[in-house]
Amino acid sequence: MMMRVMASVCVVFSASVAFGQEPVAAATSPFPWYGSLKKNEVNVRSGPGNQYPILWVYQRAGYPVEVMARYDNYYKLRDVEGEEGWVYLGMVSRKPTALVGGKTPANLSRSSSLGSPLVARLAPGVVVELESCEDVAEVGTLCKVEAPGASGWINKRNLEMVK
Repeated sequence: MMMRVMASVCVVFSASVAFGQEPVAAATSPFPWYGSLKKNEVNVRSGPGNQYPILWVYQRAGYPVEVMARYDNYYKLRDVEGEEGWVYLGMVSRKPTALVGGKTPANLSRSSSLGSPLVARLAPGVVVELESCEDVAEVGTLCKVEAPGASGWINKRNLEMVK
C-alpha cells in the first residue's frame, strides 16, 4: 500500500517538473486574440502569479490589448506600444478596442459610404469599441466603432490597435 502511494506522488512530481512554469495556450481558446482591460487599475507582472513583481499599472479601462497566452489564472498581454506582461485573467475582456491616434481629432461618419455625414470628431486617445472593419473603395479601410456618446465609422489609419 505504501509503495503504491509513493509511485503516484513520483508521477505527479515528474509531470510538473517536465512541464515546468512555461505558459501554454489553452486548447479551448486559440491565441492570440484581441481584447481590452476591464478596470481602471490593472497590475502588470513579470510572470504569471502574485509572487512576481509588478512592472507597471495600467490606469485605463478599455485599453486595447492582445492576449498571447494563458498560464493558470493569468494572461500574457501585449499592448498598443508593444509592451508585454502578465495580468490576472479577471481583468481582461474579450471586447476588442482601439485608441484614436494622431495629434488631431478624427472624423466619425454615420455610414461607410463616401460623403456620409459627420457624427462626431474624436480626440486623440479616446477609446473606441471595435465592431468590424471593411475595405471601402476610394476611402481605404473603415472600422465601425462605438465611442462614448456616439457610434459610426472611422478610418482605420486613425486608430491605434495592437499589431
